[in-house]
Amino acid sequence: MNLDFICLRKHLFKDTIYQIDIQDEQLRLIDATSRKPKYIIKLDWSVEITWNLTGQEQAFGLKANQKFKWFHAKPQVISNLKKQLQKHVTSTDFNLFYTLTTHQSKELSNEFEILKKSDNTANLIARCVQKDQMDDQNIIYGELNILKLLNHQGVPNFEEFFSTQDMYYIIMEKMQGEKLTTIINTSKLQLNLRLIQSILVECLQILQYLESINVMHRDIQPENILYEQQQNKKKVVKLINFSNSAKVGTEPKKCGTPGYIAPEIFLDQQYGCECDMFSLGCVFYKLLAKKDLFQGSSLAELISENKKCSFNLKSLQLIRIPSSAQDLLSQMLEINPKLRISVQDALKHPFINDPFKPNSNQNSQNFSQVRSERYLIQKELLSVQSQKKKLDDDLDVDYFNNELPPKCQIPVMDSVKGGQRFSSDSVQDNDQVCRRVSSKSTG
Repeated sequence: MNLDFICLRKHLFKDTIYQIDIQDEQLRLIDATSRKPKYIIKLDWSVEITWNLTGQEQAFGLKANQKFKWFHAKPQVISNLKKQLQKHVTSTDFNLFYTLTTHQSKELSNEFEILKKSDNTANLIARCVQKDQMDDQNIIYGELNILKLLNHQGVPNFEEFFSTQDMYYIIMEKMQGEKLTTIINTSKLQLNLRLIQSILVECLQILQYLESINVMHRDIQPENILYEQQQNKKKVVKLINFSNSAKVGTEPKKCGTPGYIAPEIFLDQQYGCECDMFSLGCVFYKLLAKKDLFQGSSLAELISENKKCSFNLKSLQLIRIPSSAQDLLSQMLEINPKLRISVQDALKHPFINDPFKPNSNQNSQNFSQVRSERYLIQKELLSVQSQKKKLDDDLDVDYFNNELPPKCQIPVMDSVKGGQRFSSDSVQDNDQVCRRVSSKSTG
């Protein structure tokens, strides 16, 4: 940044004019007379700026040389100055710029939709953090340092940060879309493979971007992934909630959502962006199987299962998951992060590049409703055949245990010892049912 602004500091006898220079993460107030910097302020979140927007000559105030000072300027200068500083310093007067409205969602009680007072736009949200619940303000500063780096269509845009007497406010772009959790839970059948493929591709592209800026998300799970189909039928995936994010190389921290945590996070050692690939693998499994990879009847049991990292992917064969999907999943869930598939290789994997054409010979890879109906019909057929076999076995038992006459001489009865029995007409009817079911399953 390299923009110059003119402001003045009012004194009893003579006002001092300053030129404001912003560059190299520094705010410099240069005396217009001597051309020498009077104040040099390093821009970080510990710098708090108060804005006064009343009157024709507005002002901003901050601590300089350990004392709070006001600097006055024209409204346009104040507006431009705020835009230049808002992603680098803390503002103190949230209510001057925004109005809290409704909760963003039932699950996120600390996120509110907000209105910008200058133009009444409502495309922003505020995450509110009570100061008495924050042990170390450096934690929230670390998150802010990540947020201001983000510049990708698949992640939310950070606007600015406020600190009031009791609360922190993180202002973010409001993201549209439905959470993967909702999509998975409301779908009665397995999700279509092309939908899963589309979601996974965009998630991998987001991970590729985060890796390029050395950022770990560390909490990838269905609740933090939004899916939106826009009016132009373009499908968009967004990754939200960067509260656990960190730069690669920072002090390791045990964090994330139980059931989606990479095994290396449980260890007291450095880890990198590979942890997000494992978490995305857990999401991939849930998209395919509609159930969690790690399960437990309690939170402690779930964490224990996640920590042991013991799982079996063979169940995916029973629901006819394509071998290409199983192969990619197994590489994403590799316990050793050094052997885990990279983002670049994952994007080149056969599953990612498979077109899954409806008319191809890959019907075994398609989770359509027709397939599910055929499975139920086949199950009905097996049930009828099993019932007939059981009746015949029951009849044999009665024959040998009770010394009945030969079966060909036994009159037709409604029941025999051991359970209900079909008449000859009933058996014929069931044969017809079997033939009808069989013809449907092959049709």
